[in-house]
Amino acid sequence: MKLRILLIGLFLILAALPSLAGDSDYLALMAKESEIQAIAVVTKVHNMGSYADGTLKRVIFKREYAVTPDTPKSFEGACKTLDSRWQKRSEGMVYFKPRPGQRVFVTVTTNGGAITSFTPVSAELDYIIRKEPDRLTYSRGRASILPKS
Repeated sequence: MKLRILLIGLFLILAALPSLAGDSDYLALMAKESEIQAIAVVTKVHNMGSYADGTLKRVIFKREYAVTPDTPKSFEGACKTLDSRWQKRSEGMVYFKPRPGQRVFVTVTTNGGAITSFTPVSAELDYIIRKEPDRLTYSRGRASILPKS
C-alpha cells in the first residue's frame, strides 16, 4: 500500500514537471535544491509503466561521492525515458536514459523522488564536483561547469 501511494505521488510530481520544465530556471532550481547530489553508479533500472509520453523508470544508484550531507550509500530516483516508437515526446519534458553500470552525477529531489539532473561523469566534471562544486550549473536536466571567474 505504501509503495502504491509513493508511486502515485511520484507520478503526480513527474506529470507536473513538463509544464514547469519549460522554464529551465525552475528545473535548474530543482536540481540545486535537491536533497541528493552525488556521483553514483546506476545499479538497477526498473520499468514502472509505459505511457504515451514515456516510460516511468525507477533507478537505483550506489553512491560513490556525496556532495550533499546525509546522502545514503544506496538511493533511488524516478525518471521518464522514451523507449518505443509509439511514445511521443512531451513538450518541455526532460528525458533521461539510465543504464546499469553508468557512472553519473545525479541530483534527486529526495530518496525515491524525481531525478532532476543526470550527467555522465568526465574527468573534468569529477574534479569540479569534488574540489569546486560552486562552479556547477544546471540546465535542461544536465550539470555543466561555469568558467572560472
